[in-house]
Amino acid sequence: VTLATGDASGVVPLALKNALAIESSKRLVEQKGMVAERFYKAASPEMVGLRKRMAGLKKAEPKSPLMNVRVISQRTKDPRQTHIFRRGEFKQPMDPVGTGTFSTLPEIVEREAGKGDRLDLARWLVDGRNPLVPRVAVNHLWANLFGEGIVRTINDFGVRGDRPTHPQLLNWLAKKYIDLGWSRKAMIKTMVMSATYRQSSKHRPELADVDPMNEMLYRQNRFRVEAEILRDISLAASGLLSRKVGGPSVFPPIPPSATDVNYNSAFQWKTSPGGDKHRRGMYTFFKRTAPHPNLTTFDCPDSNVTCVQRTRSNTPIGALVTLNNAVYLEAAQAMAAKVLRGDSVSDVERLTRAFRTCVARPPNETELERLEALLKSSRDWYGDAKRSEDAKMAIGGHVAKGVTIAENAAWVATLRIVLNLDEFITRE
Repeated sequence: VTLATGDASGVVPLALKNALAIESSKRLVEQKGMVAERFYKAASPEMVGLRKRMAGLKKAEPKSPLMNVRVISQRTKDPRQTHIFRRGEFKQPMDPVGTGTFSTLPEIVEREAGKGDRLDLARWLVDGRNPLVPRVAVNHLWANLFGEGIVRTINDFGVRGDRPTHPQLLNWLAKKYIDLGWSRKAMIKTMVMSATYRQSSKHRPELADVDPMNEMLYRQNRFRVEAEILRDISLAASGLLSRKVGGPSVFPPIPPSATDVNYNSAFQWKTSPGGDKHRRGMYTFFKRTAPHPNLTTFDCPDSNVTCVQRTRSNTPIGALVTLNNAVYLEAAQAMAAKVLRGDSVSDVERLTRAFRTCVARPPNETELERLEALLKSSRDWYGDAKRSEDAKMAIGGHVAKGVTIAENAAWVATLRIVLNLDEFITRE
């Protein structure tokens, strides 16, 4: 205080100098605030150190996942007039075109007569009077749950598309969707609780010739899960899946050189550390010019174009990926460590537990015999002293305590097969 109230007119403002010269108990509220803000907080060594530390933390904080998004608003002042062109020639405009719909569809209710905009169109789409919108929406949901839509050409409801296999059901679902307040969650619940959805997917030979495409839904359809989910279920079965919700995209392991050929030579795919490496597939960073090969192998569509229905292929490349890719190998390693952990139990009990974890049922006698035979041959293979390095590579960093490396490697080899069962990667 002595320093501040001395001859320091060139350093300390006059108002602050006068406030400091007054006994603290007699200072006005404004003077107390000035002293606190401009003297103690600005000049005290403790606050100076804290500000430096705060500045350092600010520089080191991670980049915000938020990004600026360009929002295009509709022009309300002097809107552009649209015309019909003579034979499509834009230099020969004819009659002007106003807002409206085809005469076969309900009219759009405009908030201001003659000034229809996109909000009016959006409200018209979901006002329940246009039957096409809810039909298309529920058909998308149906196709996702049943493998095929009630209208099989889910991207074409026109005259060239397929006719609905169950027109009355489609209409009922569309009306139900509107009654549920356009809630997708409620609509999905309605579908999955139906007896039709809960049918067995077991093939019925007596109906194969009558309805080979299962259009009458006499059984549930079987189809391979989507590319993102395929990785998720492997990680979930092994106990590696991170269930964190939200946040920025992550970079799971990727084969070497997979991103070398892309339009951005400076782009580097750096595998995410910790649990981010095992987050759900929907969070995987999608590089348009070099997408993750695990996704493209299992028919993940190109993000450059719109896709309303994924294709499903069955090629040997898929089996090579799930047997040899680093992600699926690590899942087998973690699952082996989990199965071997705990009190000692028999091979049959461990195999049954692993099998049940993957396909939600115990193995039958034939399946159990084959898995036991594979486990025995794997033990013989990795038990050879010459293959000790192979055993170490097979188990990676997932080691079960109290178990030899060779035994651990044998279980990894066996469980890789369990994680590659058709029943595991197929929705039954």
